[in-house]
Amino acid sequence: MSYYIAPQSKSIEVGELVIYRVVKRLSDFEPEDGKLYRVFKSKKEKNESLYVPTYRGVNGRLKKCKNEFVLRF
Repeated sequence: MSYYIAPQSKSIEVGELVIYRVVKRLSDFEPEDGKLYRVFKSKKEKNESLYVPTYRGVNGRLKKCKNEFVLRF
């Protein structure tokens, strides 16, 4: 399984270009502290999911945000 990770921008516009970094393990990615990231667990989930899970960089690790998410439609 691969993870697809991209920074979460504050303003999301239709047609916005997003570049994902693909890593084998979440621990392989070194996030900036306090920054939000979009994380998908597979390419299929990235292409089809309406719910975008968000993670926050905390002490050099990604921690899932339970209260923050983005809906795509």
